[in-house]
Amino acid sequence: MATEPPPLAGLDHIKLASSDIAATSAFYVDILGFTRIPEFDHLTLSGDPFAVICKHASVPTMLEIRLNPEQATRHQTWDPVTWSVESRADLEKWAAWFAAKSVKCSEVLTALRSWVLVAEDTDGRFVRLMTKETHEWTTETSKDAYWLR
Repeated sequence: MATEPPPLAGLDHIKLASSDIAATSAFYVDILGFTRIPEFDHLTLSGDPFAVICKHASVPTMLEIRLNPEQATRHQTWDPVTWSVESRADLEKWAAWFAAKSVKCSEVLTALRSWVLVAEDTDGRFVRLMTKETHEWTTETSKDAYWLR
């Protein structure tokens, strides 16, 4: 009998619940820069999409946006995925981008070892961007009752 589990080969895709596939996919495409892959749409027997697949040039893992309004409601203010950016300067660019697109977001926040920016997608889910750039470990992190739950 094996003493260790078989190996994993990576992460295939991330699945996010959506209350409105068109609105959620538009956010990830228009705001975060994903590309929709229409040939991978999941369709009901009547031809209506119940899930769409997106990809991003800098992220090897695909994103599935699946229609599930009840789950999307439960995920409001929850952050199931934290995306990486290179630097704090990149977070400042993202903050300006979100502001230009009227996307609600935090200021750049200090985390334990890096910086983070939090935005809200169309389902009210938190989208975190965290830097690969690090600073000295600190317990003097940002405090924000809304964005850091």
